[in-house]
Amino acid sequence: MWVRTASEADLPAVHALLAETMQAAYGKILGPISVVGIVSSMHAIDVMRAWLNSPFSEFVVADDGNGSVDGMAFARQLTDDTVRLSHLYVRPSEQVQGLGTALLAEVESAFPGVRYMTLDVIKDQSAAVRFFERKGYVVTGEGCAWKAANCEKPTVSMQKTLETWAF
Repeated sequence: MWVRTASEADLPAVHALLAETMQAAYGKILGPISVVGIVSSMHAIDVMRAWLNSPFSEFVVADDGNGSVDGMAFARQLTDDTVRLSHLYVRPSEQVQGLGTALLAEVESAFPGVRYMTLDVIKDQSAAVRFFERKGYVVTGEGCAWKAANCEKPTVSMQKTLETWAF
């Protein structure tokens, strides 16, 4: 398994991966029908195609070399010193094998000179919160999942100070 930059050819496999992983991660929290809607709108092929072409971003996949994409991550630089990790997913059957760590390390190192990486996690996703805490992220606040008006699904905002480096 290796982490590499995503390509147009990966998008159908990434979409299928997101459908599977998001159902496993959020199905019990948000409901399976809501997850299908989120995947079909927020993770449609056209949306991910825009990620590929987004300036100041990194879109990577974990590739097993046999046509399977078992993980993905996407981050975008927001300011001169801050990057936002908006997606990091690993196929449930491949979790706890280092893929999430490898994907996270790749996006953390992809932005020279940037000082902070931020992200949001649904508070009920305690395994994800613990994963990021083990990687050096600290909780900096609370909010609502996908800016929901009724805030039924609170989130935690997390941040990590990155090691800065220059060419």
